[in-house]
Amino acid sequence: MPKWKGKKISIDNDGIGLLLGLSLGWGKERALSYLKQLAANEPIPGRGHSFRVQQIAAGEYFLTLAYANPIQAAKFQGAPVDWVVLEPAPVSLNAIMLAERAPHPNAGKLYIDFILSREGQETLKSLQRIPARKDVEPDPPGLIRGYKRIVLQPAKREEYAETDKLYKEIFGIR
Repeated sequence: MPKWKGKKISIDNDGIGLLLGLSLGWGKERALSYLKQLAANEPIPGRGHSFRVQQIAAGEYFLTLAYANPIQAAKFQGAPVDWVVLEPAPVSLNAIMLAERAPHPNAGKLYIDFILSREGQETLKSLQRIPARKDVEPDPPGLIRGYKRIVLQPAKREEYAETDKLYKEIFGIR
């Protein structure tokens, strides 16, 4: 009997990024083997990394696969939680852009300038987000330092649909 069997694990019901990232880092067969072993523990699928972290902090589950920043935010607020990295960690990059026909383009430009400024990045850092600037360290630095990462690339529509279907089949998500 697997150690965590019996509704003690929370997983995301939309884990395409996890499957794609692990496939890139470990190879598809090893990633599938890992996820199938995890599925043998009968994890409970749920939506939203922050919500699932709140459930962990409340004692509803013992383990979750989630982004590090909501776990770190809960830890800073005193929740009895901590995290370890599943290496290589799949990471996604967030873009900031301005629409070609924005109704107030100068306001958008000011916002982008602020977000990319040191002050804006310090604000993001205070929310346990990982800053884009090299002169602003995340808090704690372990949110991005000290482990291997795989940067996720946008998936083609066919690959996305196939990977999503496979992830849901592994975990019996309808």
